[in-house]
Amino acid sequence: MKKIFYWSILLFAFLIPVSSLISIRILILVLFLALILEGPKVNFRAIVRKTWDIILYLLVLIIGLTYTQDIVTGLRVLESSFSLLALIIIANRFENLGHDFIHKVVVAFMSGLLVTCLICIVNALLNFLTTGDIQVFFYYKLTEVVNLHPTYLAYYLIASITYCIFLIYNEIEKKRRIVLLVSVSLFFAILMLTGGRTAYVSLLLVFSFFILKFILEESNSGKKVAFILVLVLFFSLFGVNKISYFNDELLITNDYWERFGLWESALKANSTVMLGVGTGDYKMVLNQYYLSHGMAEFASESYNSHNQFIQIYFSNGVVGLLALIVLIGRSLYLSVRSQNVLGILLMFPFVIYGVTEVFLGRYQGVVFFGFLHQIVIYQYYSSRQSLTLTAD
Repeated sequence: MKKIFYWSILLFAFLIPVSSLISIRILILVLFLALILEGPKVNFRAIVRKTWDIILYLLVLIIGLTYTQDIVTGLRVLESSFSLLALIIIANRFENLGHDFIHKVVVAFMSGLLVTCLICIVNALLNFLTTGDIQVFFYYKLTEVVNLHPTYLAYYLIASITYCIFLIYNEIEKKRRIVLLVSVSLFFAILMLTGGRTAYVSLLLVFSFFILKFILEESNSGKKVAFILVLVLFFSLFGVNKISYFNDELLITNDYWERFGLWESALKANSTVMLGVGTGDYKMVLNQYYLSHGMAEFASESYNSHNQFIQIYFSNGVVGLLALIVLIGRSLYLSVRSQNVLGILLMFPFVIYGVTEVFLGRYQGVVFFGFLHQIVIYQYYSSRQSLTLTAD
């Protein structure tokens, strides 16, 4: 049973970027296995202590159902957030799988991401040979073959690039280094085709960290390779950014389009500051606001606010906003407290993306945030346990 649980988790991690439809079914299987797995019973008290921030966020969404009119939409929101609850129960079983298991889970995820990138590129190439349309290599047209929104793919790519550079910087064996260099190159190329200005800002923060770290520390071969790689990607980033400004045909990375109007609309449409309009009513109320203020195009597309912080304030008020800040802030705080640099680098981009996107709006975003959140929490409590054992 333990082996089945072990391989099911790796399969789930692999399928996150490949297919959300299949991965959520595997997640349900893994949750079932976690509940019946032999060994110590699920410690719900420990789960609450470790992941009370997620529980608080889910409680806010549930409370929001009590004053919402569109119950169906509200239930869909909770269904999308189901992975948060499932992951905290599953993560409670990680202690029985060894400390190197987290690395294997991340590698499984990145392997799935490589497969996804290759599928997108091959499909785009075949479409280009058939149609001659260069736009098949960009944004929605690139990722539609795997039914993955390009924004969420950008989340996955930034996290994977960060993790690969971190491994290279910390001196791994040369064979693995070559694999990581090839992976980073492919991930970066795909990111430039799918990401927007927000992706650029997130990468600049990551690159700046490694450049500063290299300057301040004594160098070795791994650090030198990582430094050169970061410099190449850094200048490539500016080159692509310049093209996107001056080449209309390839203006595929500028995803700004009227975000201030969307933000303002959501802020003004919220009639209840403390509690918001309700977990399920955000679509209906916002579309009504669009129509009454001459923004029929936004209503026809049913755009959300494209800002995670404004969106949760709109749907669940100040209470929801505080719960979201706690949810993101706690993992960052624990990373700082345990000096987990990688945890900070992986979680901080969610702050950046939260300004321009609703990353908890779909299963693809929710499951990835929960995935990283649980890794950070597990690493924090594992490091505390190690320190306690050492002291004893």
